[in-house]
Amino acid sequence: MDKVAIVIDSASCLPQEIKNDYQIEVIPLNIHSQGKTHQDGINITPQQIYSLQAADETVTTSAPSPGTIVESFHRLAEKTREILRLTVASTYSATFSSIQSAIDIAKRELPKLRIELIDCCTGSAAQALIALTAARASALGKDLNEIISKVKQAIPKVKISLVLDTLKYLQKSGRAPKIGAWATSLLKLKPVVADRMGHAHLLGMVRSRTQGIDRLVKAMKQKVGRKKINIIVVHSDLEDEAEELEHRLLGEFNCHEIYVTEVSSVVATHIGPGAIGIAFCPEE
Repeated sequence: MDKVAIVIDSASCLPQEIKNDYQIEVIPLNIHSQGKTHQDGINITPQQIYSLQAADETVTTSAPSPGTIVESFHRLAEKTREILRLTVASTYSATFSSIQSAIDIAKRELPKLRIELIDCCTGSAAQALIALTAARASALGKDLNEIISKVKQAIPKVKISLVLDTLKYLQKSGRAPKIGAWATSLLKLKPVVADRMGHAHLLGMVRSRTQGIDRLVKAMKQKVGRKKINIIVVHSDLEDEAEELEHRLLGEFNCHEIYVTEVSSVVATHIGPGAIGIAFCPEE
């Protein structure tokens, strides 16, 4: 029997190693700037996003069209009869709704293909960890219902927090409180934010990135102690700092697997450069 295909969107910031090892299909979200539309990870990079932001150009994002999603279903139907589609939180993006429309079309065009859709209720590297859970189960030959069960168990356990350079870009996308953006700009503070089931929460502000990272690590220790965990360190244009954090986490936690990845272009649009964060979940 063919393995269940795991499909996610580019908001997941999926590390290349995970994508390659488990053949996870990644569908790009759209990025719009200067009158052009780009596909995340296809013809625009995070570095180009940072340059546009530095030039104060307007950059926006949108969900892939139902037609684009249906095309991906047709490609996968040549290799499998079952697909699990994991999406960025529906509170962050219209991707979930676009996929629902695509599934309605696919039911008519591909009646033998079973497609299940799950809202991950998070994004970025936390979504990637959920995809890793699903992909591992698929690789072990678990059926679609078993994989869905594992994913639903994982969703509330996966956590992600970040230290941003500014709330400016989250504010532009409507995902940050105005008072927070004002304070970080005026007082030169760095916000510490966390995702809680599809909603960005401001945990506090710190005077330096180092203080923010210390806060993230302390909070992790309180949650997991010495439990075995999987980690993704995610960053926007902070490769050296991310690698340093990886080494620190390896020394301070019981890491089963750990990855370092730069944010995707669509996430870079919403958080800007100079951010670093940690996504983690217990190893089952």
